[in-house]
Amino acid sequence: TMDALQDPRRREATVARLIDDARRDVFLRSDAGKDVRAGTESEERSGVRADHPVPTAPFYGTRTLRDIPLDEVFELLDVDELYRLQWGARGSGAAFDRLVHDEFAPTLERIKARARREEWLRPQAVYGYFPAQSRGNAVTVYAPEDFTRHGTARELARFTYPRQDGRDRLCLADYFRSVDSGDMDVVALQIVTVGDAASREFDRLQHAGEYTEAYYLHGLAVETAEAVAEWLHRRIRHELGVPGGRGKRYSWGYGACPDLEDHELVFKLLPAERELGMQLTSAFQLMPEQSTAAIIVHHPQAKYYAVRGEGAGAA
Repeated sequence: TMDALQDPRRREATVARLIDDARRDVFLRSDAGKDVRAGTESEERSGVRADHPVPTAPFYGTRTLRDIPLDEVFELLDVDELYRLQWGARGSGAAFDRLVHDEFAPTLERIKARARREEWLRPQAVYGYFPAQSRGNAVTVYAPEDFTRHGTARELARFTYPRQDGRDRLCLADYFRSVDSGDMDVVALQIVTVGDAASREFDRLQHAGEYTEAYYLHGLAVETAEAVAEWLHRRIRHELGVPGGRGKRYSWGYGACPDLEDHELVFKLLPAERELGMQLTSAFQLMPEQSTAAIIVHHPQAKYYAVRGEGAGAA
C-alpha cells in the first residue's frame, strides 16, 4: 500500500480504492467511532435531575502544576490496561500469570526506576474552574473575572455535544444547570502531560535498534499520562468537596464528546501552550503525544454511555 501511495502513477487509484473500502467497512461505518458526531440534534432533555447542590469552586480561573510527584502517579497506574492494551498481553489464567511474573512485572519496575533516575517522565498539568450553564445540547463557559467581580456572565466558549438516540437520551449538557434555572454551575477542565522527553527517549531507542525497550517505554508513558489525569481528577473532586467516585471525566474523541476540534476551545481556556509548551496538530491531536484533556462533570448521576449502539463511552 505504501509503495502504491508513493507511486504517482498508482496513487490516485489506490486512494480511491482505500476510500471505497473504508465506506464499505462495517466498523468504519459505526456511529460510535472517533471524530464522528453521532446522535440526534434534538434538544429534548433527558431525565437527569437538576436538584443536587452545586459545589463551590475553590477558585475561578486556571492553575499550573509542574511538580506532580511521579511516585504518586505510578500508584494510580492501571497495570492491567498497561499489560493488555499497551504491551499486548492476551489470555488469562496460569499462562498470563507467568507472563506477568516472569516478564512484565520485572520490566515495569525496571523502567519505572529508569524513569525516576533519568527523569523522562515529568507529570505536569494545567486545570481550572469556570462558571458554566447549559442550553439545549450545549455547555456555555463564562469568563471567571466577570462573574467573580461583577456577577455577570460573559461567554468565553461553547461546547456542543451529541444527544443519545433513544434510551435515556443522555447528553453531557444535561449534567449542568440550565440557563433557565437561574443557577450558575461550575465546570472543571484539565490538560495533563508527561512531557516530550519520553518521546525523545522513544525515538533514541528506535534509532538504536532497541525496539522492545522502546515498545515498553512507549506503553508506560501513555499509561502514565492516563494516571496523571486520574491523579488530577481526584484532586479536583477533593477541591470541589464531592465524594470520591462521584462525577466522571470525559475526554474528547469518545462517544459522549466525539469532536477533537473542541481541543481548540480547551486550549483557549487553559494556557497549555504557554505554561506546558504543548501544541495541537492539524488533526487537533495533543502534542506531546503522551497527554490528555478532559472535562470534569461533578453531577452525581454522571456516567459513561454510548451515543448510539450498546457499547459504553470511555473516559
